[in-house]
Amino acid sequence: MRRHSIGFRLAAWYSIVFAGGLAIFSLAVWFGMRAAVYHAIDDELRDRVQGVRTFMDRQISALSIPEIRDEFREHSVLGPGGDLFQVCDAQGQWLYRSVPLESNNVPIEKPSDLDRPTLVTTQVAGRPLRFYSERIVVNGQPYTVQVATPMHEAFEAIEAFGIILVLAVPVLLIAASAGGYWISRRALDPVDEISRAAQRISIENLADRLHVPKTGDQLQRLTETLNQMFSRLEASVRRMKQFTADASHELRAPIALIRTTAEVAVQRRSRQAAEYLEALDDILEESERTSQVVDSLMLLARADAGKEVLERGLVDACSISRAAAEQGEKLARIRELAFSASIPDEPVWIHADAEALRRALLILIDNAAKYTPERGMVRFDLSANDGFARFSVTDTGIGIAPTDLPHIFDRFWRADKARSRSQGGAGLGLSIAKWITESHAGSITVESEAGKGSIFSMRVPLEKQCWSWPCT
Repeated sequence: MRRHSIGFRLAAWYSIVFAGGLAIFSLAVWFGMRAAVYHAIDDELRDRVQGVRTFMDRQISALSIPEIRDEFREHSVLGPGGDLFQVCDAQGQWLYRSVPLESNNVPIEKPSDLDRPTLVTTQVAGRPLRFYSERIVVNGQPYTVQVATPMHEAFEAIEAFGIILVLAVPVLLIAASAGGYWISRRALDPVDEISRAAQRISIENLADRLHVPKTGDQLQRLTETLNQMFSRLEASVRRMKQFTADASHELRAPIALIRTTAEVAVQRRSRQAAEYLEALDDILEESERTSQVVDSLMLLARADAGKEVLERGLVDACSISRAAAEQGEKLARIRELAFSASIPDEPVWIHADAEALRRALLILIDNAAKYTPERGMVRFDLSANDGFARFSVTDTGIGIAPTDLPHIFDRFWRADKARSRSQGGAGLGLSIAKWITESHAGSITVESEAGKGSIFSMRVPLEKQCWSWPCT
């Protein structure tokens, strides 16, 4: 089924609502006019009855019945409303009766039968008349006064007004619908422009951005949100491309070395057994290094996909730190470095994956030992304050330049001095340490100055029962 555009649907809903509102308004106006016309006619009829009462108060006591009738006849000709009224006394005797009413034998109620004033519209000789009947008392005698007025002009006015409404409502509805559709199309034109611009942006030109209309409304927020999304996509694609290129470069060298060593060993069949063993040692060393790179890549890929889940539990940060410090001391001894560790005697309880956290600490210690010259110093510290366990690794190594600090945790990133391939680093260790720390709701920071060493710090939340020091 074909679906209409948003502009068409907005215009349709607008037309339906407007039509309903216009219909209700027209009916209200029509009934209001009709009520106003009837109200004006009824007020005029009441005024005529009061005029008859005033006339009777002045004249009836001094005149006979024939004279009263003559006076009424004069009154009907000269008074407002014309010759359409009749008056009877308590016995039903007519004091006066207009000729049109008499000739059509229009009935009138006796004063005793008329409890309250009545208003009624009826046809007399094919003409609509509105009658008003009221009981009055003159000189102690009750009378019924009935006045009437023609209604055909009022009906014609009401009918003409209704015809105007019937003709005007469709015209207004059509005009409003057309205007609503035009306005909705104009309002949605920027959305179409955003859609066309978004279609032009692809993986090849993610740097392009949508034009942001300075409207201060939903369109501006939508455009800004889409531009932010494109920025995130561009950054993600750039990282993916860089990751792929770096991974390819990182794996190409050891694979080429393994292949070259094996080819040389196979081609020179007259070599000694010691030379074959040396070639196999080289192949094994590069294979182990390549395996570590692949394992790190797989870990980060699973982490990015959310499939690498750490098994966290209540552990003592002190025991994890001691295990990491023991291995760190061995690494320092191999590189002829001084190593010291400051670890509290009391337990420091945290909610963590012990093996993953130990791996992160070893990455920091190994990184410090790797880039600290001989006879340098590496120090490991653990402390607990402000609700966090703080692990820090300090070295007196070559340090990191200020321009390199923002990239230190990027994958496969190496500074010219601090990340040379000859030292064996693949540029993944700090990325893994950062992921492990953040998976523990912690943070990792670095302070460094070129030529003066570095301080890497990890903070992991303490268990709530261990938010004071010393921790018990």
